[in-house]
Amino acid sequence: MSSIVLPHNANLQYLIKQMLDSIMKKMTCLLIVLIGIISASFAQEKKGEEKGNKGAHQLSFMLSHSMIGEGIVNGSKKSISAPSFGFDYNYWFQNKWAFGIHTDLITESFKIEDNGGVILDRSTPFAIVPALSFKPKMHSIFVVGLGKEFAKEGNFTLTRIGYEYSFELPKKFELSFGVNYDKKWNAYDIWTVGIIISKLF
Repeated sequence: MSSIVLPHNANLQYLIKQMLDSIMKKMTCLLIVLIGIISASFAQEKKGEEKGNKGAHQLSFMLSHSMIGEGIVNGSKKSISAPSFGFDYNYWFQNKWAFGIHTDLITESFKIEDNGGVILDRSTPFAIVPALSFKPKMHSIFVVGLGKEFAKEGNFTLTRIGYEYSFELPKKFELSFGVNYDKKWNAYDIWTVGIIISKLF
């Protein structure tokens, strides 16, 4: 009678992480498709509707903190927090829709454990993310993007999902509170929380 050999715990954890990565990528593709479908429903502007942000350019600066769940401190796995900042550019091609380039830099170096259990150094990683923004209501903005994180030790493709709650200020300035979730494929995850100041022109 043949016996069934169960995988080692480490191998099982690796297989589970690989499966979760695959699910995340599929969910990202589905989300992008859904946003495209939603955008079609808002393509027709109502007659007499105010111009809003359509045609506006937007520059933003974000001061933030990034939280890394897979950090390594003194050889042990531990969540770590690092200061970060970012600059974004958006073009509002519709009142509710914008496309832009979002960037951010983590100002400290750190170690992480990737999905394969390998410990990697990340030296002040810098990310560039082409992103689509959707503003269904006056204060709420949803963001989805696909980009790349760069560091001297190596680069990772990333998927970004974000949310901002914004307040209009005089002279076309805006103040926002934002949160981003970045999934670095086959590597690690980052949550970023910060304050954003924007200028439309």
